Amino acid sequence: MLRPLPLLLALCACGSNAPSSTPATPIEPAPSTSSTPSYEVHEWGLVRRAFPDRVIVSGPPGISRMEAMPVAKPVLYFHRDGEGVLAIDVEVSMPSGHVVEHWPLTTTTPAPAAIRWADVALVEGHCRGSRYPRSTEPPCNAVSDFCEAAELATVEAEDGDCVHVAGQPFDHLFYRGEVTTPATFPLELALEGDTLRVTHRGRAPIPGKLVRVRRSGAAVSVIEAPSPGASATLPPPSSPNGEGARALADSLRAAGLTDAEAQAFSRAWDVELFGAITASVTTIPPAPATASADTIAAAMPMGPPADDALLYVLPTDDADALATLGFDPPPRVVRRAIVAWIDVALGRPVQR
Repeated sequence: MLRPLPLLLALCACGSNAPSSTPATPIEPAPSTSSTPSYEVHEWGLVRRAFPDRVIVSGPPGISRMEAMPVAKPVLYFHRDGEGVLAIDVEVSMPSGHVVEHWPLTTTTPAPAAIRWADVALVEGHCRGSRYPRSTEPPCNAVSDFCEAAELATVEAEDGDCVHVAGQPFDHLFYRGEVTTPATFPLELALEGDTLRVTHRGRAPIPGKLVRVRRSGAAVSVIEAPSPGASATLPPPSSPNGEGARALADSLRAAGLTDAEAQAFSRAWDVELFGAITASVTTIPPAPATASADTIAAAMPMGPPADDALLYVLPTDDADALATLGFDPPPRVVRRAIVAWIDVALGRPVQR
């Protein structure tokens, strides 16, 4: 910061024969002092809830086993400020599960339920990932279902800063983990005929809106998320599904993501969540699919994506219960935008 300049007092002589004053020598501002570097973290992901109560936390669209339903990765983007070197340690722990895969690879694993990247350098400016794994390479060769790390090039966001791990540049950090014990979600659901009633049993507000999706009709219904302790109803979906994709993207921004990060989520998940989009919602076209929808659906033990589902962004406390993030030194702020994908088509209340 520049130091405030001292107030200059102009001195004048009185009387007709007073000598003229000598012009004051300009005072140069003090040299600027570099600000201490700091950073913030933005994360998006998706967690799918099914019966029995098993969920996973993961990456780009993929396939999974019955006890671990597909969800969007958590992907961590970094935004730094200030000058100078900035190196951090990043740790992810799954208190009720374990880590399945991560990228870039690190050998620092405190426990099966945790992963740690040490001495991560945050470098100003965007960069592309140096490389992503093939299906025959780690971690993909050790994953029994779809390897999400191989899809990470499609979710790079151009407004974050570069992450250097072991001297190699990456756009983001990625992990996927399975939660194997029942998880508590903030919304309690109940079907009343074809109307879905939701009651907010949590303590923190839900960012943005709730989106109910019916893929077979490419339709959605959208309402504002109820406040803690309140209830609301979602009618049968009847609006074009592009409105739902737009509402979900707006909810991600309400949770703190940038436009580019919300668009990365849309590229990864809009087709999986909504089917063919009937209205344009992003300025960036979706990335080409690596497998057809029929191929993915056939490989999923629990069948294709639910024909009646609810989407909303989890409050931070609920995201923390699924996966805990740790940073040293700590960031200014962490923006978590984990989307809950709840199957409604099962036809009975979703248990908390």
